This record gives sequence, structure tokens and C-alpha cells, in this order.
Amino acid sequence: MRQHPLRQIILTMVVAYGLLIATVLSGRSPKLGLDLQGGISVNLQPVRNGKVVDDVKPEQLDESIAIIRKRVDALGVAEPEVSRQGNTITVQLPGAKNQQQVLDVVGKTAELRFRPVLQTVGQVPTGTKRKKAKAELEKLRKELKVPDGVFAVQIAEDEQSRQPTAAPPTTAPPEITAPPSTTATTAAPGTTADPTAGNGGRRSVVQKETTTTTTQPPSTTTTPAKPVALNQYGVDVYDPKFAQMYQLEQQLSTQTTKPGDDKADAEVTLVGRDGTVYKLGPTQLTGTAVETAQAGLDQSGQWTVNPVFRKGPKGIDLFNKAAAQCYNGEPTCPALAPNKGQLAIVLDSQVLSAPSINEPTFERDRIQISGDFTEAEAKSLAVALRFGSLPIELQPQQAETVSATLGKGALKAGIIAGLIGLLLVAAFLVLYYRILGLATVGALTISASLLWVIMSNLSATVTLAGVVGIVVSIGISLDSSVVFFESIKEDVRNGASLRSSVEKSFSGAYSTIVKADMSSLIGAVVLYWLSIGPVRGFAFYLGVATLLDLVAAYFFLRPTVVLLSRSKQGQHPGRFGIPTDDLTEAASAAAHGGRVTTAAAAAARTEGDD
Repeated sequence: MRQHPLRQIILTMVVAYGLLIATVLSGRSPKLGLDLQGGISVNLQPVRNGKVVDDVKPEQLDESIAIIRKRVDALGVAEPEVSRQGNTITVQLPGAKNQQQVLDVVGKTAELRFRPVLQTVGQVPTGTKRKKAKAELEKLRKELKVPDGVFAVQIAEDEQSRQPTAAPPTTAPPEITAPPSTTATTAAPGTTADPTAGNGGRRSVVQKETTTTTTQPPSTTTTPAKPVALNQYGVDVYDPKFAQMYQLEQQLSTQTTKPGDDKADAEVTLVGRDGTVYKLGPTQLTGTAVETAQAGLDQSGQWTVNPVFRKGPKGIDLFNKAAAQCYNGEPTCPALAPNKGQLAIVLDSQVLSAPSINEPTFERDRIQISGDFTEAEAKSLAVALRFGSLPIELQPQQAETVSATLGKGALKAGIIAGLIGLLLVAAFLVLYYRILGLATVGALTISASLLWVIMSNLSATVTLAGVVGIVVSIGISLDSSVVFFESIKEDVRNGASLRSSVEKSFSGAYSTIVKADMSSLIGAVVLYWLSIGPVRGFAFYLGVATLLDLVAAYFFLRPTVVLLSRSKQGQHPGRFGIPTDDLTEAASAAAHGGRVTTAAAAAARTEGDD
């Protein structure tokens, strides 16, 4: 049994407008694309000896795109887009202004480097975990009422300085501890396995725990009664929340070497994929020493990576020299108890893996890197080792800078054009369908509200092509209303009452609407799948808006028209855009809820037959 139309209308409006208000209050909004806010667009193509080439492997292009995305993220550009069409890689950076800086960053050839690990500094959150950590830190600062611009370390130092000098220290320094390491271990495969290894290699996969000490606020564990905070900021340093805030600040403020300062012959501090921070020594060898690498499963079913080094002094000899230093725990690659020394594999200032070395020498084609790898991690590391750097040389073929003024002008023109078109069409519908036209306008506001919510929460990028897709979808929504309304008019002309014709007409009309919208959806899906860049934006918004048209038609347009037909307005077909002059006598009487005599009905049928 269907819900009462008024309740369904109210529920639909509450959901749509409520989500819209919540989205606006949360500060979320769609992101503007390159052509609407300005920025820089660069097309890169693979070259060899200065000439564009076509014989590149898809995996090489994919790896290049992954590396370029990391570089672009370092620029701090919001919503960058890196995609490829054939052998061309397109980089679009909305809001970027320095074209030369972009070209220097995205087009440079990276170098895979093998660096000894001097120290494990700690652990920092990365990606979504970093965002959550920042949000948690801000929450703790508010709860503890920490003044703006004041940090936990300042409060802790001030608190300690105000403690009685004769009293023994009551604090134990906190530890930023690296969790049990999941980094890989390098050894020759096929030898007798250690019981703790689990990877078929003659080595032990030992979990390491390395700590770094820092200053800690006073602890409450050694004091029977909770002491009173003495710091000038009035912050309760004995609250467990303060210790959490202190630790988060330490993690988020960890300083690493900037990509521009990542020199091959210098000591650097870099972050691994899992958030572990490493202090690394100068480069011992580069990716040019690697001939190839493959990912596979070992005898225990664990994913491993098997690199093959080149022969001679520029290949395996360089690796064995570095391996010997790490195995013997020399100062250039110290042992990190309980493991041997570690040799980090670094690409584009990120530590891909830091395996410990448990053999002094290796045969070039009998090396296995094992650890807690997932399939994706193992294959990614194998690709990086195989290609040794940015796997292909890319050269900018076209660079375009779109000014912010031009972008704002395009956005303004698109909005004005869309509003003018919408107002003209809405005016036509109201003049032609009267009250039904107003119902269509209401359905459009429901669709628009839900579209804004989806765009904002998906952080979708809006381009000028996307605006066109939205405008086109408005026409599709209006077509749906026209199909419904014309079906009602046809039934009323044939003698049905307005009230009874609405439900009957909607069932048939909605079937037609679904079929018509499916053709648009199929076109949008195919276009999104085959295209790139702004064209995908057009397809995305066209498809989403078309789906919302089906939702608005069923949950708002139908109950609204049903409610109107049951009201006093339903006794006046002319107010629904149904001229009484077009009605037969039987239809007119039915529309007014009256009866006709048999003679009159017969005359009406005769007139209809004529």
C-alpha cells in the first residue's frame, strides 16, 4: 500500500533539503576544475633519444602516472587530475600558477636509490590516517582549552620549569615507538629456512622495535593525589588527553627531507609507505644496477619479490658491497637490533621498502625480498625495481596556463546561460501546464539539492563540460514531466476524471520515462568509460542527474500531482492545462465529478465517432 501523498512529499523534501543544509553547514562543496578556476594543463609523451615513441608498455605508463600523482600531491594542488589517453599522459592542476615549477616536477626522471638505514626515527600517520589525526588533535586542543599558537611541548616545558627544584623528576619520557616492523628481508632463496622466517630463506624475519625519546609532561602514575597544574596557560597536563595531544603533535610535526633537498650523496630523512620515518645514509647504488624483478609466491604462499641484478662492477658487485656493510653492521649501515642492517629502496623521496640484510653476499639471480607483502605491494615494488626509475622518459609536448579570470568568466557565463534556459523552460511549462508546471519546478529543486549533496560529498570536480551535462539533464527531467502530463490529458479527454487518471497515467508514463532515461544512462556510461578529462565530467554529471530525475519523478512529482488532483483544484481541469473546449461532454462532466444522461452520453459517443 502506497504512503499518503502528503506524507511522501514531506518526507522527500525533508531528506533532500535536510541533506543540502547539512552539506552546506559542514563546509563541503564541489571542486572547480581547471577551466573554471584557472590553473595549468600539461600533456606528456614518452620519448627516446628526443623522439616521441609508441612502443611503450601499459604498465610503464601506469607506473609513471602513479609516480607523477605523488609528485603533484607534493605541490599542494587541490583535486589534481592525472590521466592518459593512448600514450599521452595529461596532468591538470586547478589553481596552480607557476608553469615552470609544474614542468620541472612532473617531467623529471626519478632515480631509484638504495640507501642504508641509519636509524628508524618513528612513525607518522599518512593519507586518511593523517587527516583523522589532525581532526583528533584539534578536538583535544578544544577540550583542553589550549590557546591558539601554543603547543604541547611549550606547556610541558613551562610546567616542568615551575616544579620545585628539590623534588625529583616525576616524569618518564614518552616513547614514539615504531610498531613491529613489516619490512622485508633479503636473502638467497632455496636455503635452509629458519623456524621464524616463514619465507624459505636462510635468515630470520625478526620484528624490530626502535624508539626515540622526547620530553613528556608530568605523569600521574607516581603521585597518589592528582597535582595542580602550574603552567601559565592553565592547561591540565595531568589529564590523559594531554598526553594524547602531545604524542599527536610530535607525530604530525616530524620533519622530513624535502624532495628538492633529496640529494644522492647526502643523509636524508624520509617516510615509508607505512608511515615509518627513516634516517638514511648516502646512496650506495641506483636502479640501473637492477636488470629485472618479478613478484611471486614462495613455498609458504607468501608474496615475495625476486630482483635480478646486472653482472659485474655496475650491478651485483655494487649490491654485494652495500650488503656486506649492512650484514657486518658497519657505521655506514649499522645493525638495528635485533636485526642486521637495513638497505632502503627509495623512489621519488619515498621509502618503498627497507629490508634487512642477512647474508654478506648474493648471487645476482638468487635474491628474494620477503615480508608481510600484499599482492599489490609486491607487484608495485617489482615494477619499481624493474624499471629502476620513472620507467619511461616523458617530455612535455603541450603546456597551457588558464588564468583564474578566464576561468571565473567561463563559470559565470555557464551559470547565466543555465539559469536563463531554466527560467524560459519553467515559464513555458507554467504557462502551458499551469499548476502541473509548478510541480515540475519543485521536482527540479529536489533533483538539484540531491545533485549538490552528491557532488560535495564525493569531492567531485566540476568543469565547464560538467556544467553542460547538468544543463542537458534538465531537459531530460522536463521531458519526463511532459510525458506524464500529456498522458493525464489524454485520459481526461477520453472521459476519465482527473483524479482517477493521475495514478493510471503515471504507471504507463513512468515506464516510458525509465526506458527513455536508460538510453541516456547507457550513453553516459559508455562516454565515461571511453573518454578522459572534461568529457568524463560531462558523462558523469549527465548520468547522475538522469538517475536523480527518476527519483524525483517517483517520490515527488507523482505524489504532488496526486495531491493536487484530490484537492479543490482538481475540479478545474483548466488549471491543469486541460482546456475544457477540448473535452467531450462526457469527459467534461467526469472531470467535474458529475453525471451525464444516457442520451447525452450517446451523443457524446456519436460526436466522438464523428
